[in-house]
Amino acid sequence: MRRLTFSAVFTILASPLFADDLALLMGVDRYQEFRRVAGGTDVVVGISALRDAGYRVSSLENGAGQDMRRLLDRLAVDAAGAERLVVGLSGRFVTDGRRTWLLAADAPARPGLFMLEDAVSLDSVLAVLAQAPGQAVLVLGLDASDTSQIDPYLRQGLGDLDIPQGVTVFSGPPNVADNIMTDAIAVQGGDVMEFARNTRAVQIAGYQPRNLVMQTDRSVVVEPTQANDPSLSFWQDAQAANTADAYRVFLLGHPGSPYAAEAGRRLDQIENDPVRLAEQAEAMLGLTTAQRRAIQGNLTLLDYDTRGVDGIFGQGTRRAIRNWQQINGFEQTSYLTAEQINRIDAQASRRQAEIDVANAAIQAEAERLDRAYWEETGARGTQAGYRAYLNRYPEGVFADEATRALTPAVPVEDDRARAQEQALNINPVMGRLIESRLSQMGFDPGPVDGQFDADTRRAIGQYQADRSMNATGYLDQPTLARLLADAFGR
Repeated sequence: MRRLTFSAVFTILASPLFADDLALLMGVDRYQEFRRVAGGTDVVVGISALRDAGYRVSSLENGAGQDMRRLLDRLAVDAAGAERLVVGLSGRFVTDGRRTWLLAADAPARPGLFMLEDAVSLDSVLAVLAQAPGQAVLVLGLDASDTSQIDPYLRQGLGDLDIPQGVTVFSGPPNVADNIMTDAIAVQGGDVMEFARNTRAVQIAGYQPRNLVMQTDRSVVVEPTQANDPSLSFWQDAQAANTADAYRVFLLGHPGSPYAAEAGRRLDQIENDPVRLAEQAEAMLGLTTAQRRAIQGNLTLLDYDTRGVDGIFGQGTRRAIRNWQQINGFEQTSYLTAEQINRIDAQASRRQAEIDVANAAIQAEAERLDRAYWEETGARGTQAGYRAYLNRYPEGVFADEATRALTPAVPVEDDRARAQEQALNINPVMGRLIESRLSQMGFDPGPVDGQFDADTRRAIGQYQADRSMNATGYLDQPTLARLLADAFGR
């Protein structure tokens, strides 16, 4: 476990007397779908130097998109009161030429122009940094030589950054980005501009003053802490855990410690984290699985892809909620309030009503065309007209009427017709040939098996009616001769 130096202890005690200096460090060197970025997480090594210099630092190595977004949301909230802002990002960047994103470790192989919600938008980062003009630095670590295309709209590298006034951007190889943090930004009196100008492969953009010192003497007189302070090791353990429970336990066990004030401040910060509070507020709603499915269904109806309607709020659902919150002007926590759930339901109800109206119009037009076609075919009362209608509209408004018209009534008992067919001595081979010919001409006899069942009788009757013969459903010599002649004639 890493132990803090005494200079770090002094800084912790002194820092609450000033506006916060904030730093965010995120690096990715291992991607699920891309090759490794050498030194991609080196920038995070600067966390120790920045903390010793008095910065309140958040960091993340090889983070998923959701975790990256959570840290960025927190930075956006805390930056309002910051005097100095430093952000270091390193890994694989992609651009559409104008906008640029840092890909998360779980980014897909072809992220797509419209599927970058979980990537880190440099436009958004720059907007946050603009809150500390003249004392805001963005350090980017990347392989600038790799500009390969990954899809028709995205290539690797940086695009044309729209840098706000007073924000300085340094870019270079990942190991150089680390050096800028540790050897310039965090150094007492260090001139970051001079360091960058004298360092090979560093590019400077945006605000470029002659000198830029990010770490000046801001110390205050405090009573030195003795090395044998009994609470020191417990304080170091609490900082290493950096959780609400760890700081709470420390305060309960060491209320008189010189670190108690800082522990209380950090506990308050964690407990009042807007994302955490939003998560707790949603949990208090006690949403059932059915209610969660309803919310997912509503979001899907509104074209926010939850990647399933299963009642489980995973990454896909959280992304959909966050996107909905952004479009509707809510804080993008990815957790819902009762008001937001009610609004989603109202929007989905309106959308469903619009879909129903559109579907009704489509159905009305389809029925109009159906009836118009019937007027030109089946309504004329011909066998050919009925078949033409059924070919176009097998499930149409008049399908049953056309089917009945094409299905002759076959007498249950017709001894004379049966006797005539029996006199033909039709064997199974001839029976299969007859069924095959009927099928070829569009009269469905059912299975071609030589067995004259109800389907075969119906097909024979339809053929006889179509040829203006006596539609008995049984074969006689004229019917058989005409059937074989028609079939071979085709």
